[in-house]
Amino acid sequence: MKNKYCRIILFLCVIISYGCPINGAPHIEYPEFVNETQVIINGYDLDAMEPFITKDGSILFFNSLNDEVDTSLYYATMADATHFNSQGKISGVNGTPSHLDAVASMDTSNTFYFISTRNYPAVFENLQSGTFNNGTVPLVQPVTGDFYIYSPNWIIMDAEISGDGNHLYYVNARYDGQQWPEEAMLGIAEKQALVFIKSTLSAEIFKNVNNPAYLVYAPCVSADGKEVYFTRSKKGTGITQICVAVRSDTTASFSRPKVITISGEKVEAPSLTADGSRLYYHKRITINAEEEYHIYTMERK
Repeated sequence: MKNKYCRIILFLCVIISYGCPINGAPHIEYPEFVNETQVIINGYDLDAMEPFITKDGSILFFNSLNDEVDTSLYYATMADATHFNSQGKISGVNGTPSHLDAVASMDTSNTFYFISTRNYPAVFENLQSGTFNNGTVPLVQPVTGDFYIYSPNWIIMDAEISGDGNHLYYVNARYDGQQWPEEAMLGIAEKQALVFIKSTLSAEIFKNVNNPAYLVYAPCVSADGKEVYFTRSKKGTGITQICVAVRSDTTASFSRPKVITISGEKVEAPSLTADGSRLYYHKRITINAEEEYHIYTMERK
């Protein structure tokens, strides 16, 4: 009888959403965010997408509408957590209007990374970098490494650099002439000398995050490397979600993802502050029958 009760208790522990440790496995605790607020960018009245908050919190990078017409990178300086002052376009990173320049990130040494289609597909290395200095990046060069897929229609869709500049979180995506990619998945590359080499543990680290039923993109990793935020969209639906997955240490795989509850459409592109207290992202809203993209933020609960 005692053994029967023990089995029942064990079974209950399993089904109550990891509520009890099994064989020493810890309870999974996901971060929660509340109090959504629209970010006001004073002096800027266009669409704002793909936010990235710098590690010191002083600058918000973002790009204009991803419309394949003129997608350019901008920056704004912080007044407070929900108000920024536009400083205009970032000099040196924006190409001709027919090319996309977007998805900025930067490490603590001010090495600036962004996605560009200026030379694609003639050159597969579409991730660019340079040194950000007071609103300008004077010398832009392609980022080299083996994390690209050198095959037609494959491109680096999104990427984020770690604060120390040693880890690159990227998205390989395959487009077949449609607005949405056919495939999109996260990976991690490690800096070795002047190039980024795909980690041999990349597939294992993201095994619970990458899912063939979803497009998985727009990664953001916490400063301690234990939380990954990303956007996912179930194939064929066009519906997007921001998710988070966690791990106990930086050698482990990330957990199964949990959806962060955010109302609205086209919720995408998470960016976490260095202290983890705020999450920034964009979403689409309708104003006077016109669709617009704006940046929003939520506080950690």
